[in-house]
Amino acid sequence: MPKLSAKSSKLQASPIRKLAPLARAAEARGTNVIHLNIGQPDMPTPPEMIAELHGLSLATLAYAPSEGLPQAREAWSAFFSSWDIQFAADEILVTSGASEAITFILSIVAGGDGEVLVFEPCYTNYLSFAAQADVTMVPITLKVEDGYHFGSIDRLRACVTPKTKAILLCNPSNPTGTVYTVEELEAVAQVAIENDLFVICDEVYREFVFDGGKIRSFTEFSDLAQRIIVVDSVSKRFNACGVRIGCMATHNREILDIALRFCQARLSVATAEQLMVVPMLEHGRAYSENLCGEYEKRRDAVFNGLAGIGGVSPHRSEGSFYTMTRLPIDSCEEYAAFLLRDFALDGETVCLAPGEGFYVTDGLGIDEVRVAFMYDADTLKRAMRILDASVVAYPGRLAVATT
Repeated sequence: MPKLSAKSSKLQASPIRKLAPLARAAEARGTNVIHLNIGQPDMPTPPEMIAELHGLSLATLAYAPSEGLPQAREAWSAFFSSWDIQFAADEILVTSGASEAITFILSIVAGGDGEVLVFEPCYTNYLSFAAQADVTMVPITLKVEDGYHFGSIDRLRACVTPKTKAILLCNPSNPTGTVYTVEELEAVAQVAIENDLFVICDEVYREFVFDGGKIRSFTEFSDLAQRIIVVDSVSKRFNACGVRIGCMATHNREILDIALRFCQARLSVATAEQLMVVPMLEHGRAYSENLCGEYEKRRDAVFNGLAGIGGVSPHRSEGSFYTMTRLPIDSCEEYAAFLLRDFALDGETVCLAPGEGFYVTDGLGIDEVRVAFMYDADTLKRAMRILDASVVAYPGRLAVATT
């Protein structure tokens, strides 16, 4: 048989979706599965978007321009402006979700043999995007005990090599819920300037910052104007993951020119979906900000529930709608399978995302899981009770020190 490429072996199975067969089997047995593994919002898509889709008067669904429909690019520009982030419409390219944007950007700034610094645990698909772009991800390892903050600028400097081309970070973070401090952002900016690096800013959870906090965008650093590439998406802020509309934005004309070539190679992004998101991009900021209070209630339900499990000292998520936590078990991969295959409480169980797949470094995250806040607070409280009981029942539970 012909052999497959070396690149194909670098793509990992998604830790978010790999347990889906076990979840389906549990549901087939009549067990209700609470899915905490995937960031698919449970709330309805805004009716304005659905109405816009139904009202489109298109005789033919023709190709859109490769760079995006003019209306969509203008709408993205207006959206950014509402945050005092200034990108002209011609500095924005519409992409098939933020995922496509990041894949393009990695290829442009580091493709071939370049390196990109990333904070781990990180969004697991960054690793697949990097594999597709022939980019090496160099991890800066964060710990739950530090709230997944990196703190010192020296940790960044120590990871820079002659092959380093960029720093990639998600703020607020998926998977940890960390909102980086002003001092941490300044450290990233300083290291980027010192070493002539790009900064790739994944800000798709910009609205979701808890406890009255605020996010500072890298676009506020004027010294980084030609180094910054912002990635964004409508998926989470408008409960519209299925439309697959995102964008990349930068003032750097060379990057825009090359990125357009990538866009042309894939022809275009879906026409109807671009049009249906225009009203919400132009006027929907309040809608997204109103969701933040609901996610904060959910965060509290998860944090309080995890804190009640023996041996767990949870991280209090600061934003997005995720958290990572360490559990007193030998393998979260095995534990997640145990939950779906062998455990139920009052006819229910939980599907989790094992932590190992969110790390670049082999062997890390074995005893961690990511939890997504995709249900109302009462359901999440039930889910935490299931975790509490299942940790006790799990055969690989580790001894917990008592004082």
